[in-house]
Amino acid sequence: MTQLIKVCYRNILENSTITVSSENASYPKYRLYDRDIAKLFKFNAADDPSLITLDQGAVTSYPVSRLFIPVGHTLNGLACKLQYSSDNFAADSHDLVSWAQGDALLVDKAFAETTSRYWRLRVAAPASAVELPEMFLTKPYQFARNISWGFTTGDRLNILRQETPSGKVNYIKNGVPRKERDYQLTRIQSAQKTELETWQGVTEGIRAIYVEDEAGTVFFAEVLVPLKFTNEREGRWGCGLSLLEFI
Repeated sequence: MTQLIKVCYRNILENSTITVSSENASYPKYRLYDRDIAKLFKFNAADDPSLITLDQGAVTSYPVSRLFIPVGHTLNGLACKLQYSSDNFAADSHDLVSWAQGDALLVDKAFAETTSRYWRLRVAAPASAVELPEMFLTKPYQFARNISWGFTTGDRLNILRQETPSGKVNYIKNGVPRKERDYQLTRIQSAQKTELETWQGVTEGIRAIYVEDEAGTVFFAEVLVPLKFTNEREGRWGCGLSLLEFI
């Protein structure tokens, strides 16, 4: 049996005011939330602690329960904390997740759903200026039911095949394979349809998202085709979902 798919489409950094303990002007802080994981934010020094602070503002604070920091960070070997506060860490500070980062791979931290105006990533005692490609602080949306059988999964190979007039074949490898998924959602009820429409509104069809697929694999992905809904019967819809890993 496949597990229910989860998507993480809202990064609260995008609706927050971001301050950092220092900033390298050539690697600015907006790269923490530009959804381009190939570009880096860098602190300007080995700040102890190195701090990234979010203020969601006085009007709307979105709840979060998951943190992603993609491959490309330099947190390996460092003590990290995700904290929240009601007064911008003046007198009120809470550690939600603390960990010693043990590798340079994807950071994926799940925790109890929490709503707060102020958030902070705290990195202690780095030996050099810390680098991050992205900080994605979010709340997963879990699909209401399993995808329909008949879905396809696999990798899209980034290979150019060239055949000469004589029939000799040459291959050029242009990059790494990317995960590709093609799903069909059925029996969607109003609440899920509304959530999917909100997702599309937030991302506007141009922002990549984090996906946890039916096998529990997590990856950053673009939606290849805009979500469109087929009315199966009164109060029920169907929708295709095509995903391609974003690198």
